[in-house]
Amino acid sequence: MSDWKTFLRADPTCWLLEEDNPSVRYFTLIDILEKPENDPEVIRAKMEIMEKGVVPEILAKQKNKGFWEAP
Repeated sequence: MSDWKTFLRADPTCWLLEEDNPSVRYFTLIDILEKPENDPEVIRAKMEIMEKGVVPEILAKQKNKGFWEAP
């Protein structure tokens, strides 16, 4: 999947792999770099999705019964 880079002025891969957004990192590893699900870097990124970034912030606002607003 390297053809798409010819359309860009620069390679964004390093930016997409930054540690501060594990969701983007995970999908970059899987979809762009085509690493397998059992790759240690993929496993770590997948676990970090629930630990840092936007996902835990969203889930922290969830009510005890599993909803965000009145059911």
